[in-house]
Amino acid sequence: MANQAHGHTDIATVHEAHSAPSPRNYLMIGLILLIVTIIEVAASFLHRTFGVPELAQIAVLVALAILKGLLVVMFFMHLRFDSRWFTFLFTTGIILATFGIAVFLALFMYRAGQVD
Repeated sequence: MANQAHGHTDIATVHEAHSAPSPRNYLMIGLILLIVTIIEVAASFLHRTFGVPELAQIAVLVALAILKGLLVVMFFMHLRFDSRWFTFLFTTGIILATFGIAVFLALFMYRAGQVD
């Protein structure tokens, strides 16, 4: 019985060590997300306004979207403060989903005759 009570205290202590960010940190992350969103809106005009190649514009927009997604997952979903196992599972799922979407898009584009 004493071991169970002692083990429970250890778990509570470990849980307290992984506290969430402060409200100030949430506001800073929110501000960073706002700034990245403003940059995304500006980047959406790169091709038409400045003649930047469309592929470069898409690469910039995808990179910014990935940055925003990582910030949301790490801080608002608390993945940064969770077990590495959860990070591994989440990352594996995202990679598999991205690969699956890319494969199906390529197959559908090939089937539609858009790609030789």
